[in-house]
Amino acid sequence: MLKLVSHLNSTFSRNLHISTPLSGSVFMKRQKKVDPEVAKVREARKRKKLEREIRDMQKHSKKPKPVEELTIDVRRAKNLPERIREMPVISEEKAEERALILKEYTKFAHQQRLADEKWLKESIKRQDAALKELKRVSPDLYNSAIQFDQNLLPFHFKGPSLTPPIKGYVSPDGEYVDTTKSWT
Repeated sequence: MLKLVSHLNSTFSRNLHISTPLSGSVFMKRQKKVDPEVAKVREARKRKKLEREIRDMQKHSKKPKPVEELTIDVRRAKNLPERIREMPVISEEKAEERALILKEYTKFAHQQRLADEKWLKESIKRQDAALKELKRVSPDLYNSAIQFDQNLLPFHFKGPSLTPPIKGYVSPDGEYVDTTKSWT
C-alpha cells in the first residue's frame, strides 16, 4: 500500500507542469532595457515638473479665498469717503460721566441677577417642601400634583395627524447641482 501511494505521488508531481507566464503575475510586464542616460533625462524631467507644481501650489496657497461678504461694490467704493462718519469728540467730563453710569448699571444688573437667582432657589425649595408635605398627607393628591398639565402650554394642531401614503406614487429622484465655487 505504501509503495502505491509513493508511486502515485511521484507520478503526479512529474506530470504537473507550470509554464513561466503562469508562475508570474498577469499584470507584471517584462522590463525593457533602457539606456541609463535616457533614464536620467526622464528622471530629471519628472523632478523638474514636480518642483514646478510644488512652486505653483505654494504661490497659490498664500492667496486667501475671496469672501463675497467682504468684497466692496465698485459704485459704493467710489463714494467711500462720503460714507465714513467722523466720531464726535467727547469732553473728559462727559466720558467720565458715561463711565460712572456704565459702572452703576453693571452693579445694578449684577444685583438684579443675584436677586432673581435667590428668588428662584427659594421658590424651588418651597415647592419641594410643599410636595414632601403633600406626599406625607395624601399620596393620591401628590401623584395628581406631579402629573404634567396639558393645558399649561396650549398647543393647537390643524391638519391630519397621520397622512396615508398615496398608492402608486413614485417619488422623483431630483438632481443635485453643486454650486460650490472652487478657488485655485
